[in-house]
Amino acid sequence: MKHTTLRRAAVLLATLSMLIGTPGRAQEKPRGVYFTGGIDLVSSYLWRGLREAGVSMQPSLAMNVGGFKLSAWGSADLTGISYRELDLKATYTIGPVELSVIDVYCVNPAQEGGTNFNYLSYNRPGAPHRVEAGVAWCISKRVPLTVAWYTTLVGGSDYDNNGDRVWSSYAQISYPFSVKGIDLEAGLGIVPWAAPAIYRLDRDFYVQDVFLNAGKSWRFENLAGLTFSIFTTLSWSPALQDANFMGGFSVTM
Repeated sequence: MKHTTLRRAAVLLATLSMLIGTPGRAQEKPRGVYFTGGIDLVSSYLWRGLREAGVSMQPSLAMNVGGFKLSAWGSADLTGISYRELDLKATYTIGPVELSVIDVYCVNPAQEGGTNFNYLSYNRPGAPHRVEAGVAWCISKRVPLTVAWYTTLVGGSDYDNNGDRVWSSYAQISYPFSVKGIDLEAGLGIVPWAAPAIYRLDRDFYVQDVFLNAGKSWRFENLAGLTFSIFTTLSWSPALQDANFMGGFSVTM
């Protein structure tokens, strides 16, 4: 276990050094504090190749200042009370690099209807919280390929069947492009080592998600500047031998 932990720590440090150490020009930051928000309605909630819930409502709210952002995002399954999630996230963007820390709170279906959801419980097996740190690097505006790495720092789902911490991690590459006014993004996600409680498979290094996103947005200045969007995601998980197709629309301000 000790050698496995050291090897994983070395991979994390090498990845972090590669992403943060890449030079790039600083992006112009907006002045002052401003808020953004919106709400999405999706046919199913997909996350990293996994179908988490059915038809869901997903609100969001964010405070922005310069390259720093604090945001809240939620998801509630409208087909019943089988899934709820609340994410609190801090993001800092410096040049082509985005650093993030996110607190994820998921209520298990078995917990619904109970009197104590243990919101403040973190570092024990089965706790509803986990905290994940991430770093994403966009190569350039001309070549907008983004490479990202995310690792769980603490959390009730970050244990294997023996009760040992696994430092659940996820690596992703994605590339946005446009075809005849339609915004597209293709990407691939990899689980580098076994994290069965989060990604459902007890084996190392596999392709978790191959996806294609498509969407289009319209901004209406005469409606308080609201933006309306429709979007779809086609997702295939080679490791799980599963496929999903999700669609939705959103209103943002």
